Amino acid sequence: MTGTRPFTDSAAPGRVLAVDIGGTKLALRAVDAGVAVHERTVPWPAGGDAAGQSDLLAASVAEAVGVLGGAPVRIGVAAAPNVGADGCVVSWPNRPEWVGRSLRAPFVGSGAEVLFGDDATLAGLAEARSTGSRDLVYLGIGTGVGGGLVSGGRLLTGAWGTAGELGHLVVDPQGPRCRCGTRGCLQAVVSAEALAAHASAARGLATTTAELVAGVRRSDPWAERTLDHAADLIARALRVLVELVQPAHVRIGGGLGAALAPLPGRIARRLSETARPGRPLPEIGSAFHGPHSSLAGAALLAAHGPSLIGGADPLHGGSPA
Repeated sequence: MTGTRPFTDSAAPGRVLAVDIGGTKLALRAVDAGVAVHERTVPWPAGGDAAGQSDLLAASVAEAVGVLGGAPVRIGVAAAPNVGADGCVVSWPNRPEWVGRSLRAPFVGSGAEVLFGDDATLAGLAEARSTGSRDLVYLGIGTGVGGGLVSGGRLLTGAWGTAGELGHLVVDPQGPRCRCGTRGCLQAVVSAEALAAHASAARGLATTTAELVAGVRRSDPWAERTLDHAADLIARALRVLVELVQPAHVRIGGGLGAALAPLPGRIARRLSETARPGRPLPEIGSAFHGPHSSLAGAALLAAHGPSLIGGADPLHGGSPA
């Protein structure tokens, strides 16, 4: 994994499709001979109608296939839910109505080989490939908090294929309970929902994530406090990773993470304050692909197939969005 390699490269086997299934939206990118010919983001509709959501996914895939002008060779899917070997959703805290439902079904009409991968893991791989980094940590902050680890040019997937769940590193044992049931997970304190709640308390007024981003741009005191709060907690998690895997680079992405431009610098400052003397620290920056790292990873999976992640079956759990 040396040098820069764009996600739409010449290794793409003709027509392929990338799909990112997130907690609040779908994103699709159709690629023909290494060139993106169609890209669309579709928000999930309000309500808990899994059948309707499945139909929306199927229709969005059909639209992209239509733009390609024929069945893609392969579809790469970056999945937020935890998916079993049979293609059915095992858990999806943000959309519990999908549990037990097939995530393969909406792709049946595509005529393509369909490969699933963890959304944040694929994002980490895309960031490593596009930046030429052999040792990288990716942290995606949005509806949930996901992570991907690349060490020595290889993905770290673990014994069960789901390593890198950085959102479940405990950074505050007395903190709020995470949807996984544990107290103080990183996801419980720096997800979009958690940061909006912190900003609301700091501001004394109900505040959305969009308002938080705007407040950070204006350097409003209440927004600065929330930014520092997030930086401190993320630095605690990275402090562990610095000792365990020694990344050279950390990339902050996801819908909210990419929008908070000053966040990487704040994290770097916090991390340096707790560093062991003489120990090198990673360079921390915004994601190369901004909020679209998972989609870029899905495009890589579509282009290169299972060998992209070491030849293992990439159908495994996603980040808890």
